[in-house]
Amino acid sequence: METLKRRSKLRRCSEHGGAVERGAVMETLTKAMLLLSLTAVVTSISDNVTNADVDNDVTSSPGKSPRSPYSSISPTVTKIFHVATVIIAVVGIAANAYVLLALLFSKNSHSSNVNVFITHQTVLDLTACTFLLLGLVVNSTLKMSYSLRMFICWLFSTFAMSNTVGNASICGLVIITIERYVKIVHPVAYRNHYRPWMTRIGIVIPWIFGICTALIPIWTTLRTIRGRCYRGTIGSNLAEKMLWSVAKFLLQYLGPLVVFVFGYWKILAVIRRQKKQVGPSHAQTASNAAMAAERANKRREMNVVRTMVLVSVSFAICFACIRTYNILSRLRLTPTGAYQTLVLLFTVFSYTNRCLNPFIYATQYEIVRRWWKVILCRAVSQQVQDLQASGTHSHSAAAGSEATKSRMTTKNV
Repeated sequence: METLKRRSKLRRCSEHGGAVERGAVMETLTKAMLLLSLTAVVTSISDNVTNADVDNDVTSSPGKSPRSPYSSISPTVTKIFHVATVIIAVVGIAANAYVLLALLFSKNSHSSNVNVFITHQTVLDLTACTFLLLGLVVNSTLKMSYSLRMFICWLFSTFAMSNTVGNASICGLVIITIERYVKIVHPVAYRNHYRPWMTRIGIVIPWIFGICTALIPIWTTLRTIRGRCYRGTIGSNLAEKMLWSVAKFLLQYLGPLVVFVFGYWKILAVIRRQKKQVGPSHAQTASNAAMAAERANKRREMNVVRTMVLVSVSFAICFACIRTYNILSRLRLTPTGAYQTLVLLFTVFSYTNRCLNPFIYATQYEIVRRWWKVILCRAVSQQVQDLQASGTHSHSAAAGSEATKSRMTTKNV
């Protein structure tokens, strides 16, 4: 009976023959992430190590380099924040890469528009974590040419690309919320007016948003003094700086949060109302196959909604501190004593959103969860095969030793 169970398990897992190759890819990826993390931890700490999401006012006297806004923090505290940022970046890269593999290799990954949007969202989080880790690694490069130093300064030292892709990820969540809202709350309009080119537009818009809200402002205020990069802020006076801070708060936090709350509140209300409307008469008129298909479709829709609600809640919690503190600091309503330490703490906390999302997808999203079950099933079957092979080898060795002893006994007799 146990042998039949093992054979049935092997037969179910044999349909996914590429799992071994994918496991090898994941193993290689994990080794690369460990190597990069060790490189980033042992390197020296730069002035811009964890301020990728904060605008800094840098001032300098003629002939002198500007003073870093975090220069008064003790080296021990800075080192702690540096190591925490490296760990978050490495975990984010590994987790997002595993989820991306699951989405790409799954058969149903391109079956609906929301799957394409979630795949794109995973690509954004993976890219943001990758540029964050690269910024931590290349900041410590000492000997380089001027052109290479400028290239590293514009792309990595100021965390311009990481910040750009991070803002694009926020806009991507808004796009997914709008798509879910229109499909569930206004299904007739969605069926009649939604076209495939709208999906491509929904992928391009987040990148435009990230470039306009992060890349252009960072590059236009970038200053290079004595081979070091320093980020400034938009505006030449206090009123302009305050206006830019309020605009960032509205575009990057409060606006998306309002869209999430309104959209998913309406979606959940519609789903709750549809459940109440299903009565005995409807169940009698509809066929069993139609009812089963409808239940499966509603279950998939609810799974997507539940997953994206958790992702939105993660965004609201992780970015609440840094966004609120930035706007309060412009209003001079924050304590001045612990300002630098709090900014670093809130910034590192905001990075955790980029590595929390893949764990939400892996535990809640049905496509990713099913793919991981296949991987685990394949791993179990491989262990069973190894145990069977080792058992067969030990049995044959025991039989050979018994035969040898029998021959020796016969010879002696």
